Amino acid sequence: MCLLLTACSTGNTAGGGPSSTAAPPTSSSSAGSGDGTCPTGTYEVTTISGKAGTQVNGAPLVARSGGGLKLALTTGGAWTLTGSGTNVRLEAGSVAVEGTVNGTADGTFSKPGDKYVFQLENASGEITLKQPIAGISTLPMSQVAPALAPTGTVTLTCGPDTLRIESDAVVLELRKLAASAPPSTPPSATTMSPAPGSGGATQTLNESGRQRTIDCAGGNVVLNGSGNQLTFTGSCGAFTVNGSENQIKLDKIGRITINGTGNQVLWTSGEPQVADNGNGNSVVQS
Repeated sequence: MCLLLTACSTGNTAGGGPSSTAAPPTSSSSAGSGDGTCPTGTYEVTTISGKAGTQVNGAPLVARSGGGLKLALTTGGAWTLTGSGTNVRLEAGSVAVEGTVNGTADGTFSKPGDKYVFQLENASGEITLKQPIAGISTLPMSQVAPALAPTGTVTLTCGPDTLRIESDAVVLELRKLAASAPPSTPPSATTMSPAPGSGGATQTLNESGRQRTIDCAGGNVVLNGSGNQLTFTGSCGAFTVNGSENQIKLDKIGRITINGTGNQVLWTSGEPQVADNGNGNSVVQS
């Protein structure tokens, strides 16, 4: 922990902290195929088991336990890991500290040959330490994300409703929250299911980096992804975003829920209830 204390005491807090680099990928394992749709879908992390972790100013930082993070994997090869008040246990050397994650990490994944490769591209938000160390009470997500998210060549083990992801840095055990899109679904995957009490349907969108216009059709919308520019016409019952850096325009809306960071939501009519569970989000009426 002396190394971590040195890293914390000589660095800055979120937004200006010391740089961190993930351990280079050295594993060469392949992924299982499971039910044929794995790994796409939305999952909840039930268990985190740290391995090599990451380096912060030369100090090893490992996530040893925790659960409740949400991981969305799209058919277009994008992933988003979101924490909203999620507790994790971090270790550096012989000292452990509990932290609360309020942030998002995202990136891409691909399957060259028979192996999956994950890349971390963006991270925002912070981890609040329950016990300050050397006067530091928060760490930027950009430092901790490499210890929480898989990077490099990974092993995927798929079950009917479960997914296990193992990288050099961390092992994640996950439980599926939503049905995966069928193999024939295009990258902008949209699934429909009845919306409780709305009389319409719930559109579940698993996509990143898209720009398009969508009809709410009187139902609900769940967006899992980052970097989208989406306009929703008609009346929406409830809109939920799990991701970061999305720009959303809504016509008529009843409820807005944001789990992520850096999202901009603009709505025209209605008196929506707003639940902002992230950081750096904007929800305003046009």
